[in-house]
Amino acid sequence: MLWPLLSPGEPLKPGLLAVALLSCAVLQTDFASGQDSRRASLVGGSGNDMGWLGATGELYVASARVSLFAGLGYTPALNTGDASGLTAAGGARGYTRGQRHRGYVEASVSQVAIEQAGSRRFYGPGVQAGYQYTARSGFTALVSLGIGFIVASDFPGDRAHALGGIGVGYTWR
Repeated sequence: MLWPLLSPGEPLKPGLLAVALLSCAVLQTDFASGQDSRRASLVGGSGNDMGWLGATGELYVASARVSLFAGLGYTPALNTGDASGLTAAGGARGYTRGQRHRGYVEASVSQVAIEQAGSRRFYGPGVQAGYQYTARSGFTALVSLGIGFIVASDFPGDRAHALGGIGVGYTWR
């Protein structure tokens, strides 16, 4: 039996639609004028982009409208015999305008699922929609929701799994 870390058991469409609508509503009130000064951020928390329990470093490019990120973390064994250990992720994000409130779309490669009572971890591509808040002080919070796909040919179950993330950290300007 396989255990995806964030599998709600329900279709993902309502959750993705809610994140997208919330992001659009908040962003309409906070458009940036001029060039954004973000340079880099470090966020810790839980989610596929942070290696499940870990941190993500992000480097902003293209006037902070695009970022490249790498995450490193740990997947704990919730039951005896479950796959656990060091986990990595990487990808890119495209951001909407905004100084404090921004929506983003993320493309990544990360751990999507683990095998219960086995030692295999399954990686694959994923897409997420998210929201990022960055205060003037540098405090940063983000939340995301999406879907990941397992590409391993020997995967015995459903290849699509829910992805998500929540974290807090700091952004340097």
